[in-house]
Amino acid sequence: MKRQYIKYLILAALAIYIPLETLQHQDFDIFLLASKDYLQGGNIFAHSYEDGFHFFYSPLFAAVLIPFTYLPVYVSRILWLILNVCAFLRVFSLVKSYLDLDSFTQKQKNLFNFLGVLFSAKLILDNFHNGQMTIFMLLFMLEGWRLIKSGKGIWGAALIALGINFKFLPLVMLPYLFYNKQIKACFYVLGWYVIFLFLPAIVHGWEHNQTLIRSWLGEVNPSNARHVIDTDETTLNGLSTYLPTLLMEKVPDPHALELKRNIANLDAKTVGMIINVVRLVLVAFMLYFLRRRIFAPPPNKTHELWELSYVFCLIPLIFPHQQHYAFFMMFPASLYLICHCFKNYRRPKQVPTGIWVCLALIFLLTNAHLLLGEFNKYYDHYKIITYGGLLLLGLLAVLKPAGEISEK
Repeated sequence: MKRQYIKYLILAALAIYIPLETLQHQDFDIFLLASKDYLQGGNIFAHSYEDGFHFFYSPLFAAVLIPFTYLPVYVSRILWLILNVCAFLRVFSLVKSYLDLDSFTQKQKNLFNFLGVLFSAKLILDNFHNGQMTIFMLLFMLEGWRLIKSGKGIWGAALIALGINFKFLPLVMLPYLFYNKQIKACFYVLGWYVIFLFLPAIVHGWEHNQTLIRSWLGEVNPSNARHVIDTDETTLNGLSTYLPTLLMEKVPDPHALELKRNIANLDAKTVGMIINVVRLVLVAFMLYFLRRRIFAPPPNKTHELWELSYVFCLIPLIFPHQQHYAFFMMFPASLYLICHCFKNYRRPKQVPTGIWVCLALIFLLTNAHLLLGEFNKYYDHYKIITYGGLLLLGLLAVLKPAGEISEK
């Protein structure tokens, strides 16, 4: 009975939150403007929208949003936020399916759910507030991987390919699929990607679609100077933003504070090389998490989540032009860490001080904007969310699945 009350309370809260949250402007509005422009035959990558913002998603994504353009903007925002909430609940459910929670009491399960949401509260709310796509990207990868493992490789690959088409981020799944001997799935992903790339030609013809593809690839090309030293927006994070602010005295950030944050003053070419080297190191470090021969299956579901969590955490760090909300990709890792503490330590006092300190710092670094918003300009200046992401990677590496009580 108590669980029913909690569900009704959550539904009531959402019924109040969603109409209020969608009253103000969202990034989703820019998606709608680009979709309208696309419908009219415009080059959505040559134009900017509202205050000079560019559209970085694919032509297919603009085409998918066409039905929303026929609705009032407020109604479209509400529907999009409802879809985001549903996607989040599905992601939460998929991640928990990897964790052995059957031994938990109902009280422990409720506490786990609460802490899981609280730990990533700012990242979740940022995606809801901006009407973003990060939650869907994570869903495409998790659901796609689940379908591939269950023998529905074609449909699982279609989901991953759709995510890659929309925003490239799920590209990290291709080497993971290959390592897990899902060779057919890799080819299915590539096949679906080609289909999704040229599918929008149905709307405006082959030539116009080719023009859009060329313009789009030019915009998102990671070798572009603005993506190598990616500091023109104060709220950006990730390696391509964090390392330039750390290694260069002057970066193209019009809103930077007059506060020192660099420890060196290197030229842009050298910093670009360092960024790529660090990216390669982080990608190679994936082998530390795999801990098994190529084509051998994961030893258990918890280990599988540990591996996947690292893969997802890489995304906001190694890809350029990542905003705060992109760090929602750390959500599976945070659930893994919380569950690890639940299983290994019966009482909070038994958790080692070092783990407590790391968890507290990660929570504060990723939620500071929500807890003490009056200092946001300082958080953005020093790129504290990137520090939180790097610290989480370190803790994830230390708290290995083999240390869990259930697996001893």
